[in-house]
Amino acid sequence: MQDPSPIRPTILLAEPDKEAAGHLAGMLTNWKYTVEMIEDGAECFRRLLAPDAPTIAILDNNLPAMKGIEVIAEIKRRTRPYHAWMMLLSHAPDHEVVTLAMNACVDDFLLKPVNEVDLLVRVRTAERVQHFYREMQEQTNSLHFRVSHDPLTGLLNREATMRQLFQETDRAQRLRTPLCVMLLDLDGFSEINHQYGYAAGDAILKELTQRLKRYMRSYDVLGRCGSDDFLIGLPGCTTEQAIALARRLQQSVLSKPYHIHRDVIPATVSIGIANSRGRLPLVVFREAESALMKARIAGPGNIHPFELPASLVPAS
Repeated sequence: MQDPSPIRPTILLAEPDKEAAGHLAGMLTNWKYTVEMIEDGAECFRRLLAPDAPTIAILDNNLPAMKGIEVIAEIKRRTRPYHAWMMLLSHAPDHEVVTLAMNACVDDFLLKPVNEVDLLVRVRTAERVQHFYREMQEQTNSLHFRVSHDPLTGLLNREATMRQLFQETDRAQRLRTPLCVMLLDLDGFSEINHQYGYAAGDAILKELTQRLKRYMRSYDVLGRCGSDDFLIGLPGCTTEQAIALARRLQQSVLSKPYHIHRDVIPATVSIGIANSRGRLPLVVFREAESALMKARIAGPGNIHPFELPASLVPAS
């Protein structure tokens, strides 16, 4: 059964005339809206910039400290993905006020004295517009997430991971700091899928993701780059530090079996490591792949760093 009393949004009412403000607030409250009342334009401006700002605002044009049109213009000028729906409250406006309001991108006008039916229609319209905008924003955010993230693990996909590595490479070049890339591969993953089923394989990938996320720093880059391949970008890490981290991962995180339903599934991870040295991430990624291949050849659970030929090692 549909709720007959839906939750109404909060409305910011900026009106310096206490009697007029009380009259408007009374009507809005009767229609189940929560009302925040402000008398000062500068305070209204600060409130509308807050992360939890009301989604609908009614501003009198003659606010002290900052006129209603000025507040609206400044809010609209800010580069924010989401604004409150802002109505300008004024007596019959002249041509100059109308022009200023249009330039300020005012969403709607309310003329004094405010007619109750007119106020209700405009507030309901504002509510529907904001609801529609939120739905569109949620769909856009969801689409952006699906485009850049792996649907199984929720990690960055290969393309998004490489974009992050390009950014980290630029930062490493500017700051002259080290950057390493670590490529992880589940040993014998195809055999695990064959023996325990693809659902168990998916569950292992998700559990491995959680293990890695708990161990990574907030600024590390972590993404899924293949069916069972994970890439980690380690800003500030030298090759020696990356090797030490890989060993700790092997001992404390990656060597533990996976408890999937009633099965206890052993699984190991091979790791290849490459040093960025400020070079293109695609080149470094290929070196990490080469190191990973040698780790696999050495046997399950091995770690192998890529080593440049001596003739190509930069002089210190």
